[in-house]
Amino acid sequence: MNISRLIFRLNVGLLVSLTMSCAGLHSTTQSVDTSHQSIAVAEDGTLLARHAPIFVIEESSKEFNRIGTPAVRPDNSGNPDVYVDPNQPTIYAMEQRFKNKDRDFTNLIYRVHFELTPLYHLTAGKNPGLIIIVTLDQNNRPLLLTTVHTCGCYLAIIPTSYLPQWAYPPDWPQETQDIYGESLPSRFVFTPTLNSQQKFVLQIRSKTHRVMDINLLSETDPMATINPVIATLKPMSALSELPFEGSQLSFFETHGVRKGYVRNSYKPLEKLLLSWWSLDWRVGEDKDLGPKDQTGTTFYTTLKFWEREESDLWNFYNFLQYWGWDL
Repeated sequence: MNISRLIFRLNVGLLVSLTMSCAGLHSTTQSVDTSHQSIAVAEDGTLLARHAPIFVIEESSKEFNRIGTPAVRPDNSGNPDVYVDPNQPTIYAMEQRFKNKDRDFTNLIYRVHFELTPLYHLTAGKNPGLIIIVTLDQNNRPLLLTTVHTCGCYLAIIPTSYLPQWAYPPDWPQETQDIYGESLPSRFVFTPTLNSQQKFVLQIRSKTHRVMDINLLSETDPMATINPVIATLKPMSALSELPFEGSQLSFFETHGVRKGYVRNSYKPLEKLLLSWWSLDWRVGEDKDLGPKDQTGTTFYTTLKFWEREESDLWNFYNFLQYWGWDL
């Protein structure tokens, strides 16, 4: 283990223990007096809470780095303005079931959003987010961890020791994998006796919200927390029910050519540099995840325009096959 990862483990390990015992805690407004901050959900006995990842936010004193809560406010003309409130963290979650022959699998899908990615970054724009998927086998053991930005970019798939080697893509790296400049683990090793306690911990880079490291921690690890904050865990459907002046508004556009895209999620630099050769005028814009006939968008994870359907994250089994995995 390298020094930076060891320091990271020492800094956040005990947060797992905290979340195991804080089911009665209420969410709190995020503090801004430290450079790093840990975000977790309280245990409530559900599968979604049990496997919810822990987030460690770099430079959390900057509002645009913090996990927030999508909300609606009136603009100067009284029209709805959808934004992400950085003062309260919310993690949205849902379960997805899928089959392969006689085997059943469960995806635990988590989604978080940030206020913005600042200028001078390729992904600059408002309301960006991350999706994290924990894939479980029939015994609720984690097989895969998948992370991706809500625009479909920076995809990473990491197997665990519960996934047999024959299911891996050919020539899978032994220790780390490069994800567009970020070095992430190529495999997680679970301790069977601690399986009910171990959690994924994602370290989130300042400004770009890239996943810069991932660890697997349990309550037995050496511990010292950094300003833990308990996030609200809400169903994914809550993103379509944002309160606004006695009514509700979806976080996503519901009509027109931008149906299924996050409101206000324009990405001018990506449009300028990538749209012409990827043949997608809305490349890089954040979007909903779900069946295309309902959301209006395909959550593709490749820039190869002729393979968008095959790489659709929602059709998870086909998505895995496209990227070389065989469950």
